[in-house]
Amino acid sequence: MIGLSAGTAAAQPACPDVHWIGAAGSGERAGNVAADGGMGRVVYKSYRDFARLVQQDGRTITAEAVEYPATAVPEDGGILDWAGFMGSVDTGAAALATQYATFTAQCPTTEVVLAGYSQGAMVVHRNLHALDANPQLAAALLIADGDRLPQDPTINLGSVTSVPGAGKGVAQDWPILAHAPAPLPVSMGSRTISVCDVGDAVCDYDPDAEDTMNPAAVAAHTSYAGSASALDPWTMPLYQIVGPSPVQDPLAGQMVVTARS
Repeated sequence: MIGLSAGTAAAQPACPDVHWIGAAGSGERAGNVAADGGMGRVVYKSYRDFARLVQQDGRTITAEAVEYPATAVPEDGGILDWAGFMGSVDTGAAALATQYATFTAQCPTTEVVLAGYSQGAMVVHRNLHALDANPQLAAALLIADGDRLPQDPTINLGSVTSVPGAGKGVAQDWPILAHAPAPLPVSMGSRTISVCDVGDAVCDYDPDAEDTMNPAAVAAHTSYAGSASALDPWTMPLYQIVGPSPVQDPLAGQMVVTARS
């Protein structure tokens, strides 16, 4: 578990105010699993930027990676290769559910943020229906989500938002075989940020394209979190969902800002 902390925790002792669970994209856990905190480049950068904002308001934060294969996308693979890929998604979804349940049992007042990129976004997405009613799930971040539906009531960012009806994830093109999730309820969508750019081979899949993994589509899919020195466009909106909430001081009759717990 990766720990970052600052200030005085509002949660119970030994538990952070906020906990981040990040799921890497396809192939990002190959080789050195510990690289980028095990979350992959895109999600780890999002975590570090988000953590700085949380620390600045005096709250504590920790993080962990979803422990799953994050199998690479098969190149011109057959049915067995794709079955292996979907098996990795299933393994990740189950691992995330277990890790979430384990953590929240240990820290029942900590707010949790789930984040995933590409295959990792599918891992997160496939847990959202089950966790919708869970009060500890503060927010979810889906970047280049292969399970994306244009009609999902999520907070949508990225260039695909400028094209009506665009932004259907690759798994939604064959939802029965890929057992892709149904549309999210508004209660979950209102705290879920979905990021997708036009032409992304995974979250803006075009079934009529002759080569869905052409260089332009791959470039769109791998271009997220490009600048190491600047906040990504989704970081501040995510922080605003999980950020400190104003609470009425019953004694002073004035508005004060406190960390939610």
